[in-house]
Amino acid sequence: MDENTKNALRKYYREAIKSIKDVEKTSEIVCSRIISFEIYQKSSFPALYWACGNEISLLPICELRWKNKLKFYLPRCLDKNGKMEFADANKDEITLDCRKIPSPSAKNIILPQNIDCIFVPGIAFDIFGNRLGQGAGYYDRYLKKCVKAVRIGVCFSAQISEIALKTDEHDEKMNFIISEKGVIKC
Repeated sequence: MDENTKNALRKYYREAIKSIKDVEKTSEIVCSRIISFEIYQKSSFPALYWACGNEISLLPICELRWKNKLKFYLPRCLDKNGKMEFADANKDEITLDCRKIPSPSAKNIILPQNIDCIFVPGIAFDIFGNRLGQGAGYYDRYLKKCVKAVRIGVCFSAQISEIALKTDEHDEKMNFIISEKGVIKC
């Protein structure tokens, strides 16, 4: 798909996100769905994310895992060219990465092949598992290396298309999508 089309879709879905009335309450509903999701419950090495802008916030899940001393991982952007890694989310060692996003220290990096489930933000998803990201390719590059991970897109229901999003060969698919309305198996 050409970049003009992708950028038009990004603009459309960003506007749809802006129309959501209670982002915090909706994020809490999504977090409840994740916590009760069997794949998450059985995960030994879940990879979460720190919300940017109007993404679904997974902070309630992070706080719960920290409270219960359960291990999980958060991304660290290494440069502005799409390179990232995931590291142990030690609450006392969160700093800003190169994109000014709160991130864990580089002390305990997890290899992508050891992640068993990864929660992925995006601008839009379709019911077939396709994802439209921010455009820098961070997650597409990283997901290629997550050979064992169940990939779970996290979004508001307004970000889900029933029509297939056009994709490129480098775009990585999700196995599930979770929104405030439920779980979609792709």
